[in-house]
Formats: sequence, structure tokens, C-alpha cells
Amino acid sequence: MGIAVRQSSLVALVLLLASLAAAAPLDDPALRALLDTAPAAKDYPGAPAVCLLREMEITVDAAGGTVVRDRKLVTILTPQGLSLAQWAIPYDKSSETVEVRTARTLVQGQAYALNPTQVVESAVYPGMAWYDALTLRRFPLPGAVVGATLEVETLFKRPMPRISGEFSARLPLQMSYPVRELRYTLRAPAAMPLTVRFTGLLVPALETTEAGGQRVIRWRMADVPAFKVVEAQTPPAADLMATARVCSLASWAPVAAWYAKLTEGRDALTPELTKLAQAKTKGCRTPEEKLAALHAVVRELPYVGIELGTLGDLPHTPQEVAERQYGDCKDKATLLRGLLKAAGVTSDYVLVRTTDRGALDRACYSPAEFNHVILAVRTPAGDRFVDPTPAECPADLLPSGVEGADALIVRGDGALVTLPVSPAAANRTDVTVTTTVRADGSAGGRAVLRFTGLTAMLQRATLAQVEDERYREALEPVLAARLGGEATITALKVEHLRAPERPLVITADFTAHRYLQPAGAGLSAGLPVFMYQPNRFRSATARALPFVQGMASSFRMQARVTFPDGVTITHLPAVATYAGPVGSYGDALTRAGQTLTYTCEYATVRGTFPPETLAEYRTFTALLALEGRNGLQVFVKREEGLGVGD
Repeated sequence: MGIAVRQSSLVALVLLLASLAAAAPLDDPALRALLDTAPAAKDYPGAPAVCLLREMEITVDAAGGTVVRDRKLVTILTPQGLSLAQWAIPYDKSSETVEVRTARTLVQGQAYALNPTQVVESAVYPGMAWYDALTLRRFPLPGAVVGATLEVETLFKRPMPRISGEFSARLPLQMSYPVRELRYTLRAPAAMPLTVRFTGLLVPALETTEAGGQRVIRWRMADVPAFKVVEAQTPPAADLMATARVCSLASWAPVAAWYAKLTEGRDALTPELTKLAQAKTKGCRTPEEKLAALHAVVRELPYVGIELGTLGDLPHTPQEVAERQYGDCKDKATLLRGLLKAAGVTSDYVLVRTTDRGALDRACYSPAEFNHVILAVRTPAGDRFVDPTPAECPADLLPSGVEGADALIVRGDGALVTLPVSPAAANRTDVTVTTTVRADGSAGGRAVLRFTGLTAMLQRATLAQVEDERYREALEPVLAARLGGEATITALKVEHLRAPERPLVITADFTAHRYLQPAGAGLSAGLPVFMYQPNRFRSATARALPFVQGMASSFRMQARVTFPDGVTITHLPAVATYAGPVGSYGDALTRAGQTLTYTCEYATVRGTFPPETLAEYRTFTALLALEGRNGLQVFVKREEGLGVGD
């Protein structure tokens, strides 16, 4: 009863504060009837809110310009749902306008309207608004309490599509909370050949009518479940969320033609840049050698994305990029294309849908399907795909997220391809640790870590965020924890950090004052655990969604520990092997006199695996997490008189 009294008091207080906002009786009979059917929390267990109704009307003109009316009625079911009253509307300020036509809270027969003075706008990426136009329009809805319904209706206008007369869209059918009723209406010229397809849920019936040169397509859905992803390593949300895909084009040819025309002549070089291309490729005999030399020039330019209006698609010229000393993916690709042309090498633009955005819809022919630009360099051996955007990526490697992605080569009518993938052997980590244990139980040694391929790229990207003089500060805690024995790094060297064509090498000299530690009647020492990875699936007993491993990689560690005379090894950790669909693992121990050598190797398989793979994945990740293996402890005994340091 006390809780009920407090809740009633809270509601009364909120309504009192809301009364200070503009309020009016709700006199729409149809809306009142809909609100009378609003559910309670018990009807949707675990849901913070429910969308009573979402109506979206899309009107497309003959040129492909669009007007979208989007109306939502959302009932708050729990205190957690109150956060929805802080409404946010994202939109692209450079290419569309947004009008908030209705924004109010409906509660107890009253409508509390938005105070227009409380509407604010800010960049989605604060501090970067000068080159990115994605904007949030935000406002609080007054009078929001549990049981209230929020009503917001917006009007978006996008007058110009990328390709004249083209329309395409991925329309979401799910929200982060359940939707009781969904209504879509699409109006377009009858002469515009639209296709509508559905993914993720049961396909609703389409109702199509034509009159006065207009085609109207409608569909409705009821009881649409909330979209939630709570499992780890799942496919991108775009591949899981239910959507309607709408498209007016019949092939990729218009998309390729659009980008070819848009970029025509943009790669022209100044005389100075032409001389640079010739100087950098002097002595290079093959297209591959010229590519490597010029790629090294372009990749060093800082990445800055320019997404304002047409600059979201149109690259800056090489002269502009050289003068500014920065560029985004299309700018850097255009500069490299121009330099290659001056060196006698032909290349083509490639539009890419990176894998984090989900799979390309191969039947939705639209430039909106792509979000990245690279090059296809023509060589005697065929197309060589190259990405000059990341500074840490050499010319013979595609970054994670780009490799394996679907892409469109802008050549002729366009060629749709799947970009190549690097093998596990190319993305390798090699670790060698040599440790000498002293008579007092302390130890000293050296660890050498060697990274190649994508593993090197990831390490370089991490270290690039650290100032040169702070490498040791950043690396020492990580290395010391993996070496064990309360290790302290005494010397550290990083080699080839800014030379992506070469392996990244980190060498650390270390000392461990308490390498041997008391353990029962004897002593113990922990072997290095550079292979360790936490097991996120330890407690998982069932899986609903597929697993995704986005990169194939391999690892090998060899650790040699030499114990002093007078120390006898009494117990070694167990070794294990595994081979399955998600990876392989194997370790081994050998002894030669007082030297113990431990070797561990594993490899991961790139791919998407069905939920039934959970048992295999748990087995594999348990090995990497060293579960049930006592942290790879070696137990020893000492002769009388052999001390152990404190």
C-alpha cells in the first residue's frame, strides 16, 4: 500500500508539473477509442513500452524526390520506458528537411503539447559538424508517466535522389519495443517500376491500386515483436531486423553509370602531383611495384570523412586533397587513382558495403547500399583490390570489414563481386618467451611478439592512438600480466610501427622478482598466457542466433623456461587438442634437462556458424580461457638450502 501511495503521489506531481505546459482536452473520438485499448505492463512482460500504432506514408515524385510522414503512438509501460519521452529524430541536414507536426503526451484525457522553446539540435558526432551533416533534433515530451501515450508525427522531405528518377529504401518493420499495429502506404507514379520485398518476418499481403497516374501500395502488420539482440558475436542488426526493401531500378548498370559520370575527370593531377607519381615509381617495373610505392604515399594522409550534401558521394580532386592534407575513403581512392594513371597503371572505383553494415541486398539496386570506396587495380594477373584509407593497411591487404564484403566495380555496366579474404596463416601472431629462473626464485628473460596481416593492422591501429613516449606505459601492464610472476618490464622496443609492409615486432625484456611462489609443500610458476581470451559463452546453454567470426587468424607461442640446478619439476599442466568447425587448438610440453619448452598453437575460422555450433564454440573458447587448467602452473620442489626471494 505504501508503494502504491508513493506511485500515486509521483503521478500527481508529474501531472501538476505538466499542467504548466500547454494542455487541452483530447477531443479526437478515434484517438480516444484507440487509447482506451492501450495495454498494461502485464500484457507485454519485460517490454518498457509498446507502440500502439505506427503509420508511415511515403510519397515519391517522378524525379525520385520523397516526402515521408511518420506517426508513432507509444504507450509507456514501465519506469524504464520513461526515457522515451526524451525524443530524438536523426536526419541528414544537407539533403533533407524535417518538420515536427505533432509532439504531445496523452494522459487521462488530456493532451500536453511540446513546448517549442525546448527543441534543440546537435550533431550526431559532436565536434565534427563541419564535415558531417547527420543531425539530431531532440525535445522532451511533457507529462510523461507510466501509462501515458506519446504521440509524435514528423514530415521528412528529400527533394533530390542520387540518381534522377530512382527510389529505394530499407524500411524498418521492428522497433526496440513491440508494435501492436503497423501501417505503411507507398505512393509513386504508375510508370515507376517498384518492387517490394520483405525480410525477417512473415510476408504481409500487399494491396495495390492505380488511379490518375499514381500507384498506391499498402500493407499492414499486427503484433510485431521487439527487435533485441542480447547474444554475443551475432550478425549485424541489418541482417536480423525485419525490413521492407523497396527498389525502382532493375540492375546495377545505372548505379555504375551514375558513379562513373559523377567522378569523371575528378582524378586529374596537377603537374606537381604528376612529377610526384613519376618520382615515387622510378625504378618500379610492374604494376604491383608501382601500386605499393604510391599506396604508401596516399595512406599516410589522415582520414577525415566529408559527408555534407553531394560531398557524401563526390570526391575532392587530388589537388584539393594534397592541399588539405586529409581526405575520406573516396578522396584517398581518387588521389591514388590519379597517381596510378600518371604511372601508367589503370584502376577503377569499387563501391563497397562493409560487412558491419550487413549483407548487400543483391536485388536492391541502389547506391544507398554502399558506404565505402576502394580501387580495383588492373594487373596482368587480374584485378588487385586495394584500400588506401587506413594508414595501418599495406597495399596487399584489405581491412577487416572490407575483406569478404560485397562490392560493385564501376566498370562498364558494373561488376558485382565478393572481395577476397585473407587466410588465417596471413593474420598471424608469433610469440617467443625465454625465461631463466635464478636460485633465489626470481627470473629474467625476453619476450618477442611478431604480428602480421590483420593482427598487425589491429595492433598498429591501437598503438597509433598512443603518443610515442607513452608506448611503454600502455604496453607494460598488458605484457606483464601475460608473462606472470609479478613481472616488470625493464626494456621495451617497438619495430616497424609505421611500416605496414613489414611485421610489427615488440620486444620486451623483463624481470620477475617472485617468479617461483610458495604452493603447498613446494613452489609453482605460471607459464606465459599470451593465448588467453575470456570465455563469453561459459554459462550459455542455448543459442538463438548464428555466431560470426569476422577474421581468420593464427597464433603460435613457444615459451622456454630454464630452472636452476637444485629445482626438480614435479607436476606439469595438462595439454589439450581440438579441431572443429570454428577453429583448432593444440599445445605441448617437452623437457630437456632443466629446460621446459611449452608450445601452443591455435587458429580461428572466418565465417557465420549456425546456433547449433554453441557446444563446439564453448569447447574452443574454454581452451583459450584456460578453463580447468589451473592457469598453466608448473609445480617444482627445491633442494634444502635453495632460497626463494620475498
